[in-house]
Amino acid sequence: MTLFHEVNNFLTEEEMEIVDNNILSDEFPWFYQNAATTSNFPFLSHVVYARETNENDNYLPLSNSPLASLVGPMVTRYCNTYLNRPLKQIYRSCLNLSNGWNLDYPFMEPHIDHTFDHYNLIVYLNDFNGPGGETLLFDKYLCDEMNKGHYNVDEYNQLSVLERIQPEKNKAVCFSGKIFHSMANFQSNERRVILVTTFI
Repeated sequence: MTLFHEVNNFLTEEEMEIVDNNILSDEFPWFYQNAATTSNFPFLSHVVYARETNENDNYLPLSNSPLASLVGPMVTRYCNTYLNRPLKQIYRSCLNLSNGWNLDYPFMEPHIDHTFDHYNLIVYLNDFNGPGGETLLFDKYLCDEMNKGHYNVDEYNQLSVLERIQPEKNKAVCFSGKIFHSMANFQSNERRVILVTTFI
């Protein structure tokens, strides 16, 4: 049984035009992020929907970019076409750009994005030749007994990789947000650009 759903050629021609002429251009605004889980793996990001909570610790999607008009219909289409149901809510969405890390660690810290039910949708936006850069799914699944949201570099021996998903331009991958996931390290200085959205 596969742990993820994969769609090739997911984006429409209009969406691909925005990716090629805007997101992948030299003028697109990227912002430095010191950490995803810890400061070992800094990267660049462009937040589309920010994480925000209200007094009941419920997530409210805050639009932080004009690209919200791109992401909303995209996730809606995925839900209608492949989950056979309407989109209920986007929790967060961001564009991430990584250039790899000159470190001996084989991958970024495995993590989950939220501690409640959700899906992760990743869309790969550029050609990436590797080696490395795969999306990794691990043999750890969030359950009621767990009280951690990530594994640090000293805990890598506590989990194993179950799936390696190759980054290919215009491919979408969706999996349960309760699966601990990560990205394989690479040291080529080649850029890897993805759109990550969590939703229900």
